[in-house]
Amino acid sequence: MKSVADRSAGVLAILAGCLSLREAYRLYPYHVTLLGGDHVFPAFIGGGLALAGIWLALFPGEAVRQEGGERAIPRFLPKTGLIPLLLLIYTFLLPWAGYPAATSLAAALLFRLLGAGKWWRCAVYALLLTAGLYLIFIEWLHTPFPAGMVWQFSRR
Repeated sequence: MKSVADRSAGVLAILAGCLSLREAYRLYPYHVTLLGGDHVFPAFIGGGLALAGIWLALFPGEAVRQEGGERAIPRFLPKTGLIPLLLLIYTFLLPWAGYPAATSLAAALLFRLLGAGKWWRCAVYALLLTAGLYLIFIEWLHTPFPAGMVWQFSRR
């Protein structure tokens, strides 16, 4: 039996993607270049959501059945409950430690929390994610991110 939840999520993702693409189309007259302007980010997000939604709607996964009924759910709840706490700590750590350090630490902890494997693998994934986001937002889009108070004090 195919998962109805996957099909429903796919349709919702397609709708959200279309809304985002419509916003990108509306912002296109204000562009500087084809890949420079306010329309780029909504276009990428909308395209990704629409493609993922089409994939989910056309190729849903098998319905998942849990053995043990409700026992499988509470085992995972303590881990998922730590995610908002970790993101809250990240928001306080970001201005103090700066973008690269805070993002690497938070990403490594999130990867470990979500079960990405051993600590070294989570650290590698976190560094790759931080470097990729740094290149996109700071180098390409010139978005200023906090440098961190720790690094400002060490320069004096």
